[in-house]
Amino acid sequence: MDMAHLQPSDLFIQFFHKVLPAYTPQAETLLSQIAPEKLSALNFRYIFSVEKMIEISHMIEDAVMHSQRPADFHVSFQLFSRLGEQMPRYRAISQKVEKLWLYGVPDIPPMNLPNTEFIDTSNTPLTRYWFLVAYAPELSMTLVAEEISSPIPSSQRIYEGFYTFETDVAYKVLNLMHQIFPAQIPAPIPPELL
Repeated sequence: MDMAHLQPSDLFIQFFHKVLPAYTPQAETLLSQIAPEKLSALNFRYIFSVEKMIEISHMIEDAVMHSQRPADFHVSFQLFSRLGEQMPRYRAISQKVEKLWLYGVPDIPPMNLPNTEFIDTSNTPLTRYWFLVAYAPELSMTLVAEEISSPIPSSQRIYEGFYTFETDVAYKVLNLMHQIFPAQIPAPIPPELL
């Protein structure tokens, strides 16, 4: 594939599929066996249900809320309407972070949240991805998952993805977001300068 003709969103997909195999596969039961504070020392890949995706997302959100230093926090809901039930949680998060970027298709008007920028992912491959990236000194958490087809016909969505606390991975994901949305997402600070 000619790299010169790739769109930045294609580079994100290539990055995701290149990084995914580097992590050890885990099952959903992992989340019931680990304490949230252990996420700062784990790397893994998985296939999770929506329920487990919400569970690990909440663990990351809680770490961001309790961080000593405010983080830049990037979160994809795929559709803005999926933020509805999470609004009280995200209202609190928006007041604790350095800045909050919420990504998704604006199937409803963006809600009013302080310190928040809404990023329209319509007509990009990002509509298939659920991700959270917390990036700050002493806090790096990245969850990136692609919605995949279930082998069992059902209405339940499932996701394949990876979780890591590696600062370099968070930096690379945010750098790709900057390339995709240069007017809205600033270039991230390199890890060595955090």
